[in-house]
Amino acid sequence: MRIKTPAGKVGYLLVVAVGVTLIGIPLAAISFELGFAWATVALLVGVVVAARTFRGADESDAPRPWWKMTSTRGSGILLSVLFLIQGIAASVGAFASPNPPLAITGGVVALVVAALYLNSAVRVQQHTSAAASGGL
Repeated sequence: MRIKTPAGKVGYLLVVAVGVTLIGIPLAAISFELGFAWATVALLVGVVVAARTFRGADESDAPRPWWKMTSTRGSGILLSVLFLIQGIAASVGAFASPNPPLAITGGVVALVVAALYLNSAVRVQQHTSAAASGGL
């Protein structure tokens, strides 16, 4: 299954965001650790599914290279910044949380995702430049 339309991508993101919120908050009310861990894992799974199923309008349905998370450099940079801010906020706010090691772990997960999106953005640009110059 490949998601190519903007409406499909937005729909997927809304389902993930609303789903994580609607399940994570009640779980966190029961146990901070359970809610936070579930939300972190669910977000990570959502990112992996999106990276594997989202495709650009002109992108083939063939499997992507492992490093390619977006079809354009701009979206890779934007998502990298989003996850960087989330990782920093989680790490800085960890010391006020009921379980600082768990919150720092969540922050580190977000920072790793940010690094993967940044790597994808850099490599997509290099891959596009090499293809345009006839290197591929």
